[in-house]
Formats: sequence, structure tokens, C-alpha cells
Amino acid sequence: MEENSYLSTIRNYVTPSYGLTSYLNVIVQEHTFKKKETIKVSDQYCTGLLFISTGTLRLYTVKDEEETTILFWHHHQFLVPMAALSSYIEGEIFIEFLEDSILMGYHDKHTASLYKVFPEYPKLINTLYQQQLALVIQHTTGLAMLSAKARFHHLMLTSPQLFNLCDLKTIASYLGIHPKVLSRLRSQALNK
Repeated sequence: MEENSYLSTIRNYVTPSYGLTSYLNVIVQEHTFKKKETIKVSDQYCTGLLFISTGTLRLYTVKDEEETTILFWHHHQFLVPMAALSSYIEGEIFIEFLEDSILMGYHDKHTASLYKVFPEYPKLINTLYQQQLALVIQHTTGLAMLSAKARFHHLMLTSPQLFNLCDLKTIASYLGIHPKVLSRLRSQALNK
């Protein structure tokens, strides 16, 4: 198990006390997911702080049988607790594992203790929520302000591996463009 990666990434946000470090070393467990496996955000598993040890994940919603990709997450990123998210959004929300992945996390029964006993834990969660919100705002702003070509080039700069992990329809949904437009942009980029 990679508690060290989990804890070293936490150290990028807060300085965990010896007690928090020890507690997390005891409660954090590793969970393996296969490529193309999905879980609902409302599942009990999404109630605690999760860490992507390996793999790439996609957050998406399904409404009227149509999928809309919201976000992608990559290894060494945290997923904040999201179980209540589905009560605020129309349609069902899912996480898809785009490749074999390992998530590390703890059972929700530990959450109250983490908040009560370790003062740095609420700061960590607050910081991670703000980071997640900033990613959503940046993406939404990009959808509103950037051309399809600019959005495509930004994705090619930041996450080119997505083109090997999911189909063009999924990426087009994330970029807010038609799959044919994405195919044309990709062909132009490859022919340069």
C-alpha cells in the first residue's frame, strides 16, 4: 500500500500532525478498480477523502440517457467527499475508471473523528474543495470564453494521454464540442 504517496501529497496542502499521520496509516485502505468500471457518486464509497494512487478517472452525469463529462482526475490527485452531490444535480453522477486504478481511502465512520481530533483535517478538506471548485470554474470559463480550437489545444497541452484512454465522444463532451469538430481538430494537429 502507498500510504507514503497519500501522506506526501497531503503535505502539499497542510502539515499533518504525528497523530493524523499515524491515524491515516491505520485507516487508509487500498481499493482496486478495473478499466471501464463505474461507481455512482452517491455510493457509500464516495463519502470519504479518496486519493488516486494510480489511474485516470472521469466524472460524468447521465440525464435522459445522454452522458456529459464534467471532469477528469489523474494519479496523485484527491477526490473530495461527493456522496451528497447527486442531490444537487439533475441526473445520476458517476465515476468511470479509464484504466486499471488504485484508490486509497478510509471508511466514512472515521470522518467525524478526523474533524474532531485533528485541527488540520478541516483545513485540508477546505483547501481540496477550493482546488476542486477552481478546476470547475477554470473549465467552465474555458467553455464560455475560448474557441473550440483553443479548448482542444489546452487539453492537448495539459492532458494528451486522455486521447489514448477514452473515445472522442467523451472528450468532445468535456470540451463542449461536436465529436466531428474534435476529430477534425485532432487530424489537423496530427498532420502538422
